[in-house]
Amino acid sequence: MITLIHPPGLKALGPLQNHVPNPPIGLAYIAAVLKEAGRPYCVIDATGEALDAVGPYDLRDDFVVQGLTMEELVERIPEDTKIIGVGCMFSFYWPITRLVIENIRARFPDALIVIGGEHVTALPEFSLGDSPADVAVLGEGEETFLALLNAWDTEQPLADVPGLAFKHKGEIVNTGLSARTRDIDSIPFPDWDSFPIEEYISRHQTNGLNMGRSMPILTTRGCPYRCTFCSSPDMWTTRYVQHSPKRVVDEMALYVKKYNVTNFDSQDLTAIVKRSWSIQLCEELISRDLNITWQMPTGTRSEVFDEEVVDLLYRSGCRLLSFAPESGSPEILREIKKQIDLDNLFKGIRGALRRGFKISCFVVIGLPMECPDALKMTMGMIRKFAMMGVHDVTVNKFVPYPGSVIFQKLLAEGKVQLSDEFFLSTMDLYTKNSPSFADAIAPKSLYRTMLLMFFNFYIISFLLRPFRVIRVLWLAVTTGIEETKYAKWFIYRFFSRRKWRQSLATSSSKHIST
Repeated sequence: MITLIHPPGLKALGPLQNHVPNPPIGLAYIAAVLKEAGRPYCVIDATGEALDAVGPYDLRDDFVVQGLTMEELVERIPEDTKIIGVGCMFSFYWPITRLVIENIRARFPDALIVIGGEHVTALPEFSLGDSPADVAVLGEGEETFLALLNAWDTEQPLADVPGLAFKHKGEIVNTGLSARTRDIDSIPFPDWDSFPIEEYISRHQTNGLNMGRSMPILTTRGCPYRCTFCSSPDMWTTRYVQHSPKRVVDEMALYVKKYNVTNFDSQDLTAIVKRSWSIQLCEELISRDLNITWQMPTGTRSEVFDEEVVDLLYRSGCRLLSFAPESGSPEILREIKKQIDLDNLFKGIRGALRRGFKISCFVVIGLPMECPDALKMTMGMIRKFAMMGVHDVTVNKFVPYPGSVIFQKLLAEGKVQLSDEFFLSTMDLYTKNSPSFADAIAPKSLYRTMLLMFFNFYIISFLLRPFRVIRVLWLAVTTGIEETKYAKWFIYRFFSRRKWRQSLATSSSKHIST
């Protein structure tokens, strides 16, 4: 028996933060290949099985734990389990994931514990050394996990399996990343039947805006770019692979019929890169007429957004586009290898706004090479977005992602240290707590600049378009439909957070123990 575990989630109680748990799509793909291979398995989604349960988190009093308690989680693991897989995508989840692993090891001392996900891929030696896990699956996991199981069954050396790190005689052996899967259409659809997917859908616990009953979907894998602040090259390499448009729409059609969903949230690292593929996908969606909407909350490129592509995207049901210019400084963009033409971006945004899209833009401040002049350029870009009619801007303080080029440099310089304090600080994007990694900008100054950028954008937006803001907030309060991120934040700030605090006040301190 194989048991796959998605650990409990974390929620931040800070005034600006909005961490929404997503259905664990990576683990659902692993479950799907196990099913196809005829392997016996079960899934314990400690977040999704108790979305309404919150409790205190001993490491940080401004966070709450969402989901099953440690005792509940471990009790649900079948007694005959021999192999246990635990996922950890983001570094801020590592401390709680390690606690899950420690509790599992206490009850199943002889089980093979396998860990995977982007955090583990970025820091395999650290993750194995910091926990009682046995093996780490690196990078794209479906084929590697099956190869690991086959080697374990036949007692073959794990050193012969690419894509693993494992403990051996007091040392950690790393076999490097496995080759990327080229024919991703051959990978079965995620096995959502093994997860409490209805709990996520009915409570809208997904990454995008609340546009109805939503599910995550991947239309592509990887990203062809090499931004130095991003961990994607370490996880996926730079191979960019697209599902066939028919396969994407087949998956959507299945979920519409099976789960009665009406909206899809693209989880792609970079959804729209190739113009011809984008057109084919839109045409497939239009011809199939599924009566759905879809959105790109994680970001996309702007190079192919001409009038034809924008029109087809809208007709296919796409309603939200997110762009990530990161900085208004051309020098900063060159330094971080962000291959973007800001004039081209502005042109693409204008065309999308004219067609009726909701537009969101992501900005990062406090990169190591940042200076006051660069921040002024970014402020100018943000003001321009507001005047153009962009609906949302997200300004994040820079935190170094494990696996990224900048992280490795800062680690070598001793400016970051691998610790629970560092991992949890990656959630402090909107607080005074996080440090500044820009030598020219003090932490307090960076925090004030972040707030000033938010105020500039939203005050200008309200002054120029007051009725749009009022309508969006009224719609969110009366119907739950979120057309913008500030509507999502409004619901979180004045409704969800109040409910979490009430639950926290009555919950037992035994919910989680470190």
